[in-house]
Amino acid sequence: MAGNNIYVQGSYVDIHDNEVVNLSVDKAQVRVGDQQLQAQASDVPEVLADSEQWQKVMQAGLVDADGQPTVSRTEAAMIADMLADRLGIANKWKFFEQLWHRNNMRGDYNTALDQRKTLKFQERLKIILG
Repeated sequence: MAGNNIYVQGSYVDIHDNEVVNLSVDKAQVRVGDQQLQAQASDVPEVLADSEQWQKVMQAGLVDADGQPTVSRTEAAMIADMLADRLGIANKWKFFEQLWHRNNMRGDYNTALDQRKTLKFQERLKIILG
């Protein structure tokens, strides 16, 4: 494959061992040589997709049709925490970091606890989730 170029437009993660390169691409276009590939959005795990709480969060516009948050990082961390508690999701930060392609959601959650707007958002979320 020497001499081939890989062009990525959008966000991606490059993991390689100097022989094999694996690209994890989210909502982007990838072109290898003259071929163009379209990346697909990640599927929402069944534990979320099948839950009434997830549907309520989507209907409220807090996550989009692809399952990605439409709110700030700190608010997304609050959503993750509350959903994980209600749905019994173990390793919540790892679970939602993989789903939402983020790092350090625990840090986002801790930051949220220091923000004034968090209490108001928590109350809104409790009303949404019922």
